[in-house]
Formats: sequence, C-alpha cells, structure tokens
Amino acid sequence: MISINTKENKFRELLSENLDFKGINSVYSSHGLHAFAAKFPPQLPRMFIENLTQEGDIVLDPMVGSGTTVVESCLLNRQGIGIDLDPLAVHLSKVKVTPINPEDISIALNEITNSLKYLYLGTNTVRNELNKRFDSETRDFIDYWFLPKTQEELMTLVLVVENLTDETTKNFFKLLFSSIIITKSGGVSLARDLAHTRPHKDKFKKPVNSVDTFINKAQKFICNKNMFFPNGGTSFLMRGDARCIPISPNTVDLIVTSPPYSNAIDYMRAHKFSLIWFGKALSELRELRSKYIGAERASDFKNDGLPPSVVELIDKLININRIKGKILGKYFADMKLVVGEMYRVLKTGACSVIVVGNSKMAGMDVKTHDGICSIAKDIGFKIVKVGIRNLDRDKRMLPAYLRKSNDKGITNRIHEEYIIGLIKE
Repeated sequence: MISINTKENKFRELLSENLDFKGINSVYSSHGLHAFAAKFPPQLPRMFIENLTQEGDIVLDPMVGSGTTVVESCLLNRQGIGIDLDPLAVHLSKVKVTPINPEDISIALNEITNSLKYLYLGTNTVRNELNKRFDSETRDFIDYWFLPKTQEELMTLVLVVENLTDETTKNFFKLLFSSIIITKSGGVSLARDLAHTRPHKDKFKKPVNSVDTFINKAQKFICNKNMFFPNGGTSFLMRGDARCIPISPNTVDLIVTSPPYSNAIDYMRAHKFSLIWFGKALSELRELRSKYIGAERASDFKNDGLPPSVVELIDKLININRIKGKILGKYFADMKLVVGEMYRVLKTGACSVIVVGNSKMAGMDVKTHDGICSIAKDIGFKIVKVGIRNLDRDKRMLPAYLRKSNDKGITNRIHEEYIIGLIKE
C-alpha cells in the first residue's frame, strides 16, 4: 500500500513531466477502431494508471468518450469502468475492450458477403426497409445527407449485420459500419468534418461505395493481428450520467477523465449520422443531447452554491451575453455534480485526473480549469498540481476551422489543455 504522501509526491512529479506526447503512436491495440473528436492519447492515462495504481485496482472514467482510459486499464491488468450518456461512445468503448478472434471476424465477413449477394438480387427488400424504418424527420435527414445510391448500400449493410447471430462480431461490424460514416475527411455521406463534429454539406462530394469500403476496412482489420484486443484486465461499460455515478462510495482507486469542452464540441452533431441507421430517431437523439454536460440549454440553470470566483466569472459573462453566461453557469453547475460524485466514489488517498481545455465565449476567455479547481477544492479535494499539455491538433481531432462560418473561436483558442491533478485526503 502506497502512503498518501508518497502517492501525492509521485503524482506531482508526473504532472510536471512533458505531457505533449507529440509524435508517438496512438493507434496501437484497439485505439484506432473508430474516429472520435478530442480524444486524448492513450499514453496520458497509461502513465497515471501505471504509477498511481496496482494490478487489480479499479480505474474509472465517468465520461468515457472513446474508451481510451478503460482500454489502457485493461491492458495494464486493472479493472476499468466507463460511463457515458452517449450511446455511440458506450458501444465504441465496449467493442474496444472485448477480446475478439480475427478468425471469427473473417468467418462473419464471409457470411456478410454471401448475404450481400442475395440482398443485391432482391433490391426491393432494401428499398422497402428504407421506406418503413424511419420517421418523417429522420427520413428527411437521411435524404439531405446521403445520396439515394448510398442509402441503399447502407441499408443493405445494416440488414446483413443485424442478421449476424454472434453478439461480439455483430457489435464489431456495427462499429465498423459507423466508422465508414464518421471519418476525418472522406466518408460515405455528403458531409465533411464529421470526425471533428463540425459537419457541413459538400454538394460536389462524390461518396465512395459504402459496401466496398466496409468490406475493405474489415479485411484490413483481419490482417492487422495487433489491433484485436488481448486478454488483460476486466472492464465494465454502461450508459449512465457522470452527475449520478452508480458506484458505491470509497471504492475507486483512480479516475482519469476528460469532460466536454464547454460550448465547443457537440458530439451528437456527428454521432447521429450513424446512430439513426440502427433505430435511433432524431427526436430521441435530440432529447438525449439536451441532457449532456455542456449542452447549450441553460433555462434550468440555478446557482446552487458554486464558489464565489466561479459565480463572479459567470456574472461577468452574463453582463456581456446573458444566454452565453447562463450556458456557462449550467456547465459549471453540472461539473459541480460530477466532481462531487468523483469525490464520493474515490477511496481516501486516491487520485483523480481531469483533462480540460479553455473556452472563449462571447469574446471572453473562460478559464475552465480554474473554475473546476475552485469547485473541486470546495468539495474537499486537494489540488496537487495543474499540468499543461500542448496539443497536436490533428491527433486530438479538434474541430476544424470553417472559413465560411463565424465559428473561429475553437480554432484560435484550443492550443493547450490543462491536466488537473486532485487527491482525496
């Protein structure tokens, strides 16, 4: 058992190291399965997991995103727990930590290609399914973003994947399907920048053949034996809310997480492009999005005991732009609940790592890390140190600058992140 003082000193040393991880390989194991905006490099959680926990310890990411923390926990023989409201994030994370045999993928791919031959002969089956599967709003969305030919290709793939009987391989191919839609540059829709969560329609874009892309990508994964997740630690992934973590008090040995960037990255804006194909209506996803931390719905914001410095920051922004100020207030109110839950589930002497960037709202710099530090100190955490990480924008996959929009802020402001180190005394 490491003493609290020893662990705190080690934690401070880690936070003082170079945290940029520039030029390193970040797509080993299952990390490169699917694009995901603003994910941190796996080396970041790995260094804290290796140095601040022991094999068998519980490592939690209550806003799991692409599952990087949980994957690294399993690779290091820890028990990884991941929670997220976003259905694609949870599905992605589950697939990334589920051991799978390349031979099973190969057998399932053969089954898929045989089914595709049958469905291509019976095109009416695909068209009938397209006509009946979606409500009118979702149907309009599909017609706007996907060419008719692409729609038939994608619907064909959905039908053959849904027909797979083994859940592990079915989940893998569902994720593979999503990955050909949500990409950094290409993809099979008429959208660009989906992986950056900034979709915009390109009427001149010529999408690639969805079926060919799907099969080719599957074949590459089969050939890449190092990608498939090895046996290691255990994992548990669940849909849930970081503001109400379903874990008993004093049970977690380490938390490594990255909350949403306030007023910056809207994950659902991109994720809905794939989620609708597997039964999620736009109205359902819109309602879910309104519950996300950092969602731009501030009508229910109440200043429930936020620290004076945070209240002062919110009031300053409200005086500039009332709506933006209330959005920021809602973000910090949400984060107070999250940090409170993190404190509750951590063991005494355990550490928490929160990776966060700043925001610029209505022209005002919002020092998000200062606000979270004030909240954490109020709750009872000790602030060990705040490290700084210079960003490799391409690898962090932050939203791109759109020349024809007014959304220049995120491009101009997000050049570094703050690694907040907390310890529960």
